[in-house]
Amino acid sequence: MALDLLDAEYEGIPLQELMTKASAIARETEHYTSAAVHDARLAGASWQEVARAAVVGETTARSRWNEAQVMRRMAARSRERNTMRRQAQPVLTPSRGTEGEPLAVSRASRQLAGALSYLYKESGLSIREVADNIERSPSYVSRILSVARTPSWQVVCKLAELFGGDPEALRVLWENTQGLAAQPQDLVETTVRLNGALRGLHLSAGCPPVKDICDETRGDLDAEDIADILNGGQIPTWEKTGIFISAVGGCPADFRPLWEAVYNAFLTACDPEPPSQHHGLIDPEEETR
Repeated sequence: MALDLLDAEYEGIPLQELMTKASAIARETEHYTSAAVHDARLAGASWQEVARAAVVGETTARSRWNEAQVMRRMAARSRERNTMRRQAQPVLTPSRGTEGEPLAVSRASRQLAGALSYLYKESGLSIREVADNIERSPSYVSRILSVARTPSWQVVCKLAELFGGDPEALRVLWENTQGLAAQPQDLVETTVRLNGALRGLHLSAGCPPVKDICDETRGDLDAEDIADILNGGQIPTWEKTGIFISAVGGCPADFRPLWEAVYNAFLTACDPEPPSQHHGLIDPEEETR
């Protein structure tokens, strides 16, 4: 839910919807706190210990988290979630584009076609020359460049090399068109993949100059930030990554899992046996360092 709220923030969702999402998180936190206190009490914690941990008075702790209150809260939560599930049932499937495919896949298809189209225009080749080189028909090539057809990875590699581009800048875009989830990899591999994905997005936007991207972010990113992002000079924070993705026409939510894979690989490299509280998620305090 917290990641959903973060993605909504970067996507520019209206304030009322952001508040609704934030309120839902607040309610879940209250439910969690009640359950945590209940578990601690069952394990033998005194009300004095509960009050000290929650930084409230002992009387307040007894009133707020006595067993009757906690049971009522849990029952209310159960009813609320059952209602939410029933209401959400018709829309539990991923949002879909006009062709019936998930919107994330539709976006990736447009981005891949945009990147290939940019490279094609820069190459100076004709459709006929491209078709002859990859041993396909001109109409097949045209459909690829117009988003009417998604090519295989082998064809993407052939086109990228023919156009003088780097296939690795298109790998994640292509994987996203297939709905493929990134597999856990080491720090070097995940960093290369993230850098390739961001360069691919830059290509799909027509390689806008650094100054134009800076202007699009209204100063949130400077030229050095953008150079680091595109050159892979460092692992960018999610804040900078999300801003860059939005500035070049991408959807931050589509690339959040890839960024998390990089950062978690980084944390694992620093601490091969991470504490159990990480649970595979990123510690916000670690990100700010």
